[in-house]
Amino acid sequence: MTRPGTIAFVFCLTTASLTLADGNWPGFRADGSGTVKADLPTRWSAQEGVAWQSSIPGYGQSSPVVWNDHVYVTSSEGPFQQDCQVHAFDLPTGKKRWTTHVAATTKVENYFRNSRAAPTCCVDETGVFSFFASGDVTAMKHTGETLWTTPVIKKYGEVDNERGVASSLAQTDDLVFVLVDHHGPSYLVALNKSNGDIAWKTNRGMRVPSWSSPVIAKQNNRELVITSSADTVDAYDALTGEALWQLDGLQGNHIPSATVVGDQVFVGSTTMYGGATDEDATAGSNCCIQLTDNAGKPGYEVRWGAERANSYYSTPLAFAGYVYYVNKVGVLYCIDQETGEQVFVKRIGNPCWASAIGVTQSDGEQLVYFVLKNGYTIVLRPGDEYDQVARNQLYDAGAMIEARESAEQQRQANAVPADQAAPKTGPEKIFAGMPESRLHQMFSYGDPMVYGVAVAGNQLLIRTGQNLFCVSP
Repeated sequence: MTRPGTIAFVFCLTTASLTLADGNWPGFRADGSGTVKADLPTRWSAQEGVAWQSSIPGYGQSSPVVWNDHVYVTSSEGPFQQDCQVHAFDLPTGKKRWTTHVAATTKVENYFRNSRAAPTCCVDETGVFSFFASGDVTAMKHTGETLWTTPVIKKYGEVDNERGVASSLAQTDDLVFVLVDHHGPSYLVALNKSNGDIAWKTNRGMRVPSWSSPVIAKQNNRELVITSSADTVDAYDALTGEALWQLDGLQGNHIPSATVVGDQVFVGSTTMYGGATDEDATAGSNCCIQLTDNAGKPGYEVRWGAERANSYYSTPLAFAGYVYYVNKVGVLYCIDQETGEQVFVKRIGNPCWASAIGVTQSDGEQLVYFVLKNGYTIVLRPGDEYDQVARNQLYDAGAMIEARESAEQQRQANAVPADQAAPKTGPEKIFAGMPESRLHQMFSYGDPMVYGVAVAGNQLLIRTGQNLFCVSP
């Protein structure tokens, strides 16, 4: 059942994302909320409901973005990911329209535990903006011509991050934002969309590696850049880069990004090897922050910290009066959005690397889509109890074997020569001598693996390392 008083609250949440109903999905998790109004299919299989499947050259971990009838994804190739690629696909047919190559200005080993084209693009009416682990930010027309390239990491110094850079871009009308947190001088930088020039750069001091993405919040007539990363949540003025406030004392918010819905920010945190290990502190760091305004001065209040929750790779979803978190072994936590109290816990069978989507249909029904790492999608009806509508399979056993073999061939073809491989540092040093097959087993890295999703009109786009799928009514 739906909680009392939820209907009016839900209206406030969904009206902010109605602009996405025209078919555009302009960035990571759309507008940062992961919610959309659409009539998505609820049931499909490998044999029925998949409108098309297209192969993506190279390998990538970014989510799709959509503008009109263009779908954009990124990938990389080469032992040092020196060939970065932006691909445009035709939404109605899945046919690849173009690929534009970006020459990497810094080296990043093409290692399966490193980030490989993980940052998600953002897109607007002028074109598509991409960011790669090499630190190169680019702007391209919708026809594929490169407008400008800015080598951010080459400009500000190499990154000491044992898993590579994976933070996705955020955007306002005029700027794109890049977050770089690592064992060294960390920063948030804004680039002008028109020419790639640096609009401002704000130093964040010495940090620890994080891979979460900034998100935009709107407060009165002011746009804020919210970062949940490296054990703090920070707010910056999007126009000037001025640091406005910081919530510290958190633990484990290195991977999940923040969710912004209206004037609330929801933080995801997880226990992780070589980092956060205190389960109680991590649970409390899965929290809700209320944005405040005191005589024009932005601030915040912590409304609650969850008693028991954990969000691994995927970002928490706040939708229909609930907040959903999925941990690294596939346990779903449902938390009351107003109080932070636990509603239910349910093992759903596999973790999510793609973040969940909250969907409001044209008839008013609300559904949550959890696209699991192994290609299954669970469709859930929000409520005080676990109410599963459907469980759908994207590919069959034959397709899984074929994808696994293709990914293995890609890794071998792009392997870094032993005499050129850099010594592993941090937690990766412990794993350096282990066989790759053992590491795949330990960390469940077997392909095909779903990395990201998007909604285009009434279609669901699902991206694995080497393929893009479109599920349509």
